[in-house]
This record gives sequence, structure tokens and C-alpha cells, in this order.
Amino acid sequence: MVEEELKEYLSLTRNSRRAFEEASRIFPGGVNSAIQFYDPYPIYVTKGEGSKVWDLDGNVYRDFCMAYGAAVAGHRNPAIVEAIRSVAENVGTLLGFPTASAIGLAKEIMRRFPGVEMIRFTNSGTEATMYAVRVARAVTGRKKVIKMEGAYHGAHDYLLISDKPAKYVLMGSASKPASVPDSAGTPEEVAGLTLVARFNDLDSVERLLKENENEVAALITEPVQTNSGLIPPDDGYLRELRRLADYYNVLLIFDEVKTGFNAASGPAYADFGVEPDLVTMGKVVGGGTPLAAFGGRAEYMEEVTPLGRAVHYGTYNANPLSIAAGYAALTKVHNEATFRRRASLSAELGKRLREAVEEAGITAHVMSYGAMGAIYFGLSEQPKDFREAYRADKRAWRRWWLGMISRGVIPYAGAWFEEWFVSAMHEGADVEMYVDAAEEVLKRIKT
Repeated sequence: MVEEELKEYLSLTRNSRRAFEEASRIFPGGVNSAIQFYDPYPIYVTKGEGSKVWDLDGNVYRDFCMAYGAAVAGHRNPAIVEAIRSVAENVGTLLGFPTASAIGLAKEIMRRFPGVEMIRFTNSGTEATMYAVRVARAVTGRKKVIKMEGAYHGAHDYLLISDKPAKYVLMGSASKPASVPDSAGTPEEVAGLTLVARFNDLDSVERLLKENENEVAALITEPVQTNSGLIPPDDGYLRELRRLADYYNVLLIFDEVKTGFNAASGPAYADFGVEPDLVTMGKVVGGGTPLAAFGGRAEYMEEVTPLGRAVHYGTYNANPLSIAAGYAALTKVHNEATFRRRASLSAELGKRLREAVEEAGITAHVMSYGAMGAIYFGLSEQPKDFREAYRADKRAWRRWWLGMISRGVIPYAGAWFEEWFVSAMHEGADVEMYVDAAEEVLKRIKT
């Protein structure tokens, strides 16, 4: 019963509960991002170091959320701490003018992202995808955009459509998913410009392109879909998306905000040999600070102001602190060897969890990919798209979440559709603790 896990959680997190009650009088829901909230209340964290975080009650957790994949250099990674300290002491935190240091980070990103000829920095993945769509619309002169059902591309009106519909029935038909705004306050006129296809379903993509011929500016997708658990593309799927984008003359945008340096050692699309017209990146590129970017082919990026007509502003864009942290992350932490080690630990975690699931005698599918992974309770096979993933057992997931937290492990972010991340500072002992806690919780879920 969920009540058993809930009682454990409540008894271990009394100070977090008090903080939540106070915060709820100040912040809507007691948090500053909706994803930080989960029922009955979130733990309030005091610090992080390496693979661990501490809460107000003094509890220590092995962290496999890692700020949703943004902190995978590790909490307080020494290389990043030193870079931030140096620039704060010797340069400043915000200057309001271009700095040459941004050129160095941009060149490092472009070296590792095939097909990126020009780039612009922003402060969040939400901004990056918003501007990428704006550029596509400016270049093509068209309004509509195609995205995948269940995919999260940031919280702006352009793409916060059919991300997580509240009920299955709201999704529309399987052949033609509905465009459902995920937020109140989204104008119907805006939602109607965002068309929804199903990941790994080429027919649904081509149908939209045919029905809206010469009206679609861009097709946006993650190469490996996240926020639906973790769903890899079928063989040839991304190549066919590239072919369709070329045939119908729409821009192909790959969103690598979450998958970049997490699903692969660089951008996930490079592993499939398919290059986009535009790409968005974030999280890892900022080394745990607010930094993201969008880039792509020069002929499209030259549409950005002051060269072109697509406006891109931001007081904090490419600020010295974030640039220093990002450069340290990419040049001193996230190399090929580090990724192989992270992926190896993640694969071991996935293997051990599959064994634990089988031993407990419950139905659940465990997926690991790169340095990421996901668990689908109630499913026996890997889902191909969000609709299949949505059928996962959310009640079992809640028992899992509360049970793991109460045993000192943050298994991933606080929602059934999230993923685990293995950082550069995780070790085998962290995986062992995860598995030990999982074995106990899974046996309890069985009963």
C-alpha cells in the first residue's frame, strides 16, 4: 500500500515538511518550478557534493536525478567550482558586453556538434527551442510546427502542446493526435499552429506534412525521446525524418537539451549519422549553471538579428560565470573516456535492476541508454512512443519513488516519465546502494 511508503517518508522529512508549509505561503505550491513538486511535499535540499545531496533533516541521498541531467559533471565538481571562482574574482559576474571567452566555448560545442556552423547562447533550454522555432518561421515564412506527442521542449506556448495530457482520452486518435495545450493561458490560435505526430511513427509525420503542405516551418524532435521515460528511435527513423524534411522543404530541428552528452558522448544525432538544420542544447553545456544554446547551418542562423529579422535578446546571455562553467565542463570533465565510464555504470544499473525486477516477480520494463535510464512499471516491453509509455502503472511508480527516497536514493526526478542520470562523479558504490534499495522496494511493491 502507498500508505506504508508515505508514513516512512513523513517520518524522515519533518523539517522539509515545515519548510514546505512556510514556502507555500510565499511560492505557489511551495516551489519555483512545477516539476520540483510531488505529493505530499518535496524534500528541501541544503547542499550537494559529487553524487550526493543533503536535506534539511540531515538525510543523505545518492542522487540519480542530477538536476534533470544538468548537473552530470557532479555536484560541486572541483574543475567547475574553480572556474566559477576564478571568473567571479577576476572578471565579474555580468558585464553587459561581449566577451572573448564565449568564443572558446562556442568553438568547443561546434567541434563536437556536426553541422553546427553558427551558434547563439541563451539561458535555458526553453529559450533555445523557442528561438529555434522563431528562426525556422522567419526563414520559411510559414507558421506551423510539427512536434512529437509526449515530448517536452520547454515551457513556452509554441511547444508546450500535447506534452503530458491529463487524460488518455484527451490525446485524440492514434492516427491524428490532438493538439492539447498543457497550460491554461495558451491561446487556441497558438495551439492550432502546433501539429502533433507520434514518435517512431513515420506515417503520422508524413500525413501532417501532406495535409499542411507549404504551411509547416519546422519539424522538431529529440533523437532519443525523453520525458516519456526513455524511447530510442527505430532503425532508420531519423534518416526518414531527414528525408521527409528535405522533400517537404521544412527545417529539421533536433532538441539535444537533455540528450546531449547524456544519451551519447556528444549530440545523440551524431550516433545515427543524421544532421539537423538547427539544434538546441542546454543543461550539460552550462556545467550546472543557467546556459543553453541554439545553432545550425549558417544560412539559417544568419536570419538572427542583427544580421536578419529574427529577434534574439537576453541580458544574461553568455554571461561570464556560465561560460566559464560550461567551458570547464566540456574541456575538463565531459570527454569520451568519462562518457564511457558513465554509460558503463548506467548499463550495470539497468542490468541489476532488471534482475531485481525478475527476482521480485513484478511486471516492469527497465531501459538504459547511454548514461540515462528509465523504469516502466506495469509494462513488459519497451514502449515505442508516449501513448504506449503512458499505460505505465503510476501507482506502482509512486510507491517506488517514496520507497527509494526513504532509503536514501533519488532514483530519478519526481515523475513517472523521468529518467535517471549517471554523473561523472558517480561510483560503483552508488549503483550498489541504488540496487540494494530497489530490491527492498520492489519486493514490497509485489505485496
